[in-house]
Amino acid sequence: MITPLLSGVTSFSAIAVILLLCVSAGVIGSILRKEIPRTVSIFVPVMLAVTASAGMIVFRLVQDMYLLSDENVWHAQAMLVAQFLSESSGTAPILSEGKEGYPWIVGALYSISGNAPLVPITLGTLMFVLLVPICGGITSLVARDLNMTDAGTAKAIRWACYFVAVCPAIVIWVPRMLRESISMFLIGLMILWFLAYLERRRPLLLLAVGAAAAVMMTIRAQVGLGIIAGLILSAIVVYSTRFRHVFSRLLLIGPIFLVIFAATWAYVDSTSSLSAENIALRNRALSDASSAFEGGDEAYAATGIVDIVLFNLPRAAFGPFPTELTAGGGSIIVAAVSNVFWLTCILGACLFLPGRRRSLASGVGRVEKTRVRAFTVLIVLALTLLAILSITAGNYGLVVRMRLMPLVALVPAAAIGFQVWRYRHRGDELFLAQTVDSKLIVPRAVSRASHRTRRA
Repeated sequence: MITPLLSGVTSFSAIAVILLLCVSAGVIGSILRKEIPRTVSIFVPVMLAVTASAGMIVFRLVQDMYLLSDENVWHAQAMLVAQFLSESSGTAPILSEGKEGYPWIVGALYSISGNAPLVPITLGTLMFVLLVPICGGITSLVARDLNMTDAGTAKAIRWACYFVAVCPAIVIWVPRMLRESISMFLIGLMILWFLAYLERRRPLLLLAVGAAAAVMMTIRAQVGLGIIAGLILSAIVVYSTRFRHVFSRLLLIGPIFLVIFAATWAYVDSTSSLSAENIALRNRALSDASSAFEGGDEAYAATGIVDIVLFNLPRAAFGPFPTELTAGGGSIIVAAVSNVFWLTCILGACLFLPGRRRSLASGVGRVEKTRVRAFTVLIVLALTLLAILSITAGNYGLVVRMRLMPLVALVPAAAIGFQVWRYRHRGDELFLAQTVDSKLIVPRAVSRASHRTRRA
């Protein structure tokens, strides 16, 4: 069935629902904005995200006026849900397990607005725009945890907001009736509330994380499981930093990591077999560099899970490679452009550690040691979601879409990393001195010199 994008959009109910969604997004955005200091303005990146999204929707309407491929499936399932909710059908629709949440959300909107595909597209667009204050809030929490200066915090927040607003992959997938925007929105909320819980220790925030995770499990079960496992693992890693010796930390993290990995593996295996042959068949497009988005005809001749990981993980983390750019026509260009942004975020996150070590190694008033709880959570989450991506991704088209999930954690980490690198080269102060038990933390060399002076 061919469904026009503008079907039913001129009805009063559809217009009312779209306006209500816009007003609700404004209210939610103002609430999420509270994590960002009032002195930091994010108006420009928000307007940039709105303009980019609106432009892509107009471009799509000009290019193709109808729903395509997966959109038709989601639309048909949502219409069944809408009929059930409006009591015109007494039978509940049978939906795919782990994906039923999205049709129910869209179906609930359809039950009010009628058959209007532009309504769920508007919902996805607004959730993308809300990612700007969400990522800004995450960056603000990380900066507070690191005790960064006001100037450094403001610049990092703006960088994170601009990163989200101009992300190529987001702008490409936003004007479509797909799950990407709502998945990123939920992941962003879980990260934001979890970091806020680490800072304030309010149980209500942890309950909010659980509620968002429950919704995520019905929309993208494997990604939802990955984010839950990543949050648990990151909490364990943060707690392990209380131990001085690395061996003690490994004794704590190692067994728990194996338990989480085994539980995750068992769940995914219960939904789809994880044998080497089946993984190879599902990922045959990644095994053929010339396949791009369409996929190849023959599967990769894998001999074990290790071969699958060694083969899939590099492409999921860094692909497409230069040797693959000549294949697949214009489709591979989308993956290549998105890959530049993806690799830039990875580089920014990697700049944090060496840049911070050097910036803290010199000068009186520098912090000898700052808390890196929030930054650790971001990195562990990104690595966990990337590991799941390396198993479940089927081709570069899916890789580009699934990379949006760990990107929510990588963008704030990259913004912080670039700020650390920038301030290190300028020689300015980025971190404030911290106090522990009312004692100022200063470098050991400075403390020892002061002690010798007092003795003399």
